[in-house]
Amino acid sequence: MMFTFESYRRLLDSILECGYDVHGIEKIIISRRDGFAPKGKFVAIRHDVDYFPKRAQVLAAIEAERNLATTYYIRRKFFEDDIDTIRKIAEYGHQIGYHYEEADTHQKAPNLQIERDAVGFFVGSLLDLDRLGFPIKTVCAHGNPMTDVDNRQVVHLLRSDDGLDRLAFTYDRDLIKAKISDQLVGDASIDITGKDFDLYIPDTGRFNPKFNLKDRIDDCPLSGLSNLDHLKRILTGGEYRRIYMNMHPDRWSGNWGTWLFDFGFDTAKNLAKKLIGKSSYQGQLVGEKAKKHHRQVMKSLGEKSDETENPRS
Repeated sequence: MMFTFESYRRLLDSILECGYDVHGIEKIIISRRDGFAPKGKFVAIRHDVDYFPKRAQVLAAIEAERNLATTYYIRRKFFEDDIDTIRKIAEYGHQIGYHYEEADTHQKAPNLQIERDAVGFFVGSLLDLDRLGFPIKTVCAHGNPMTDVDNRQVVHLLRSDDGLDRLAFTYDRDLIKAKISDQLVGDASIDITGKDFDLYIPDTGRFNPKFNLKDRIDDCPLSGLSNLDHLKRILTGGEYRRIYMNMHPDRWSGNWGTWLFDFGFDTAKNLAKKLIGKSSYQGQLVGEKAKKHHRQVMKSLGEKSDETENPRS
């Protein structure tokens, strides 16, 4: 049975037994920047920590038992509410990234604009995390399926020629350049494509691509998983040598009661995705990658893209 701590142990053991190395996605991004990539067969793992940092700590310990280091992307509120847990994850040797959601947050508030306030708050968050002892090197967008906003727009906007002019607050530009522009290597939800990996396997929708609205990698085949035997067939098939996996710690649990709650919650959320059909994004899509990602999602859902129409505000 999937989504238990024991099944996660067996999942990792299956990867290692099949001759694959395991890396954090941050290591892949940094290695590529430095002009080299890991050799041989490998699985890159990232964890988007959406709700329960304590569960992330358990997965981090399981990985550390096997001398593995992966990447954990943490939402802002957990750096404020559960900093000791995050520090423990880092002590295990794992890479800590920022799981940002400023576009989602600020599109709901009155009199705030994504192009100004969201970018400013994103920069402010990175500066705050640096002061807490977490010099963030990579980030990854949070993909809330119940909204029609693409959080990745914040990074696209910041990277534009006039990105610093979009800030909501007055910052020292030299400080921003030193702490963010130079330090921030990449975005695990933007800068990874099919050129980097042969297959992407996220646990979104409980490993069911039918309920995956936003967790995609451009030009990279997407696969679900039915069980661990299915994973072993993928690993031993020889077709995929570079595999990228995203596993949310919130779905993995250590007892039956929690597992049943998670199963019911995910089932309800998947049904809501199907009924509500959230699939388009508010605001102007910035950059060809964002537009291409949007078209792919719309196509997979059998819906017509409206990105050329006037965006809603």
